[in-house]
Amino acid sequence: MNSLTIGSPLQDRYVPFYYQIVELFRRKIEQGELTPGEKLPTEMELSKSFGVSRVTLRQALSILKADGLLDRKQGNGTFVAKSLAGPEMIKLTGITEQNLTGEQVHQMISFEDVPPPPRLEEFFRISRQSRLTRIRRLRTVDDIPFCYTINFLLPELANKLKRRDMELHNMLDIIQQHLQLPVGKILQNFEARTADSEIAGQLSIGILDPVFYVESFAHGPKGDPILYSQMYHRGNRHKYSIELFGNGKFINSANSLEPISRLPGSFQKRSHFWIKPICFASPPGKGSPYPP
Repeated sequence: MNSLTIGSPLQDRYVPFYYQIVELFRRKIEQGELTPGEKLPTEMELSKSFGVSRVTLRQALSILKADGLLDRKQGNGTFVAKSLAGPEMIKLTGITEQNLTGEQVHQMISFEDVPPPPRLEEFFRISRQSRLTRIRRLRTVDDIPFCYTINFLLPELANKLKRRDMELHNMLDIIQQHLQLPVGKILQNFEARTADSEIAGQLSIGILDPVFYVESFAHGPKGDPILYSQMYHRGNRHKYSIELFGNGKFINSANSLEPISRLPGSFQKRSHFWIKPICFASPPGKGSPYPP
């Protein structure tokens, strides 16, 4: 891979360069822009591309290796790990609803066919030679960036979408209400993250600001894959409270969504709990709170 496709000289002088490199590589690996087993450019090429010293670059690569994202082979170079282990997850039973006020708009950023990221080959049951349609949109509420969304669909489904619908509705509503396709189980994973340069630019926040990341896998009634989504919400626009059951015992109860200064601490933990969201009913046409 040409180093120019990896990165360009880092501009933000207030965020450690090694951290910016780590987050950039992490996102490119997750989105399939860097594939398992792919060899990276040399340290010299990467250092020149990012405009950093080799010491700084090695610090970033060491972190990525410790996180299981890269393999470094003495004398052979650095490779994307062939087996990418995800973070320990919590189980969720249900999808909550979101009560938003204000005018909502979905700004189209890109609509393109791309090679499938490795983890989506399995989900969509397709080969590496197949293509997926990737749709990037920015959701605003009263002209304020609220959520940066990346949707992946099979091209035959994506070709049925209308641009006007995509400017007004979330993808799940479009699939169910406009394309008349029933949706069955939806798996959602929630995670606290910090914004890299791309996410920060889309959401008009600072690099390293907290973001609420939601990953969704939507299936049809018979288990067939329909939609995969990645959503990055501004951390200062969310508060998510849940009921926790540890060893079958009731622990707490609350649910609300309101502006706060940072993500709740509960999302910074890796715990084994069954989680039962308490749902709010959405206003007509609003859809679910973290709609794929």
